[in-house]
Amino acid sequence: MYFPKTQIIENLKTEIGEFVLADTKEPYNGFYFKTSDNRFYTGKNYQAGQNYLLEVLSPGTSTQTQSEIAAETKPESYYIIDDAYYYSKGYDINRESPVGPVPSIPQPTINDYKIGEFMRYFLRKPNENYIIEVDQKQYNLFSNRDESVQWKSYQPLLISWMLTGKSSKDVGDINFNLATLQEFQNSAFGFVSYFKGKFNQYYRSNIVENLITDGTEFKNKRTGENYVGLYHIHPSKGPMVGAKHVKSPHDYLIPIEEFRATSTAPTGSVEGSGGYSGGY
Repeated sequence: MYFPKTQIIENLKTEIGEFVLADTKEPYNGFYFKTSDNRFYTGKNYQAGQNYLLEVLSPGTSTQTQSEIAAETKPESYYIIDDAYYYSKGYDINRESPVGPVPSIPQPTINDYKIGEFMRYFLRKPNENYIIEVDQKQYNLFSNRDESVQWKSYQPLLISWMLTGKSSKDVGDINFNLATLQEFQNSAFGFVSYFKGKFNQYYRSNIVENLITDGTEFKNKRTGENYVGLYHIHPSKGPMVGAKHVKSPHDYLIPIEEFRATSTAPTGSVEGSGGYSGGY
């Protein structure tokens, strides 16, 4: 929520029986501010945490409340103070209103499956126990307290989510334990229940097949040549030559950068120097 400083009167305080919360109709006593369109909100100003709309009780024919009339004698009215006042206090009156987060559904990449895990990013609203998953860019804005977002209202959380393992149950157990640890360490009640028991989400036990490379990603581990063509990714053996995994011998593939760092001159047969001799 944002209002230009010239359009509000802040630091007003209610009289007993003057306001109720618009949503719940509960009586409200405390600080509030008024906008130029005769609306009233909780808090000393729009920057004072969560602001809720107020309703005036029995306003009669007047558009002013008792406390507002009393406040007119105060020199702090923002209807009469010019922009220089706000600049002197460090306010940027031209700044756009900070925005809330936008949900994002993660999609693990092929490289994530090669690694076996990927990062997931969340924002939690503590006063409402509301949790939303976001992308890394949004997470960084809230984590770094960027003024373009409502960082004061959200708690950043992240987790390294397992994708592969011996079984779906093993992966699910690991992710459950990681989420439980995050909830405990950050006092983030509700983080575990957010996943609704789907801790094996994105798990992949099957071989990834029918992939294609243009020669810029892998080298054949046996021959040392750049590999162009179809390949597959085995969950434990990594990328290999051929569109599908078969029992007959076929060569391993390794990323080009890794090959440069670790390879020696290739010699020998498929089975003896970087190839797979069969079986699953």
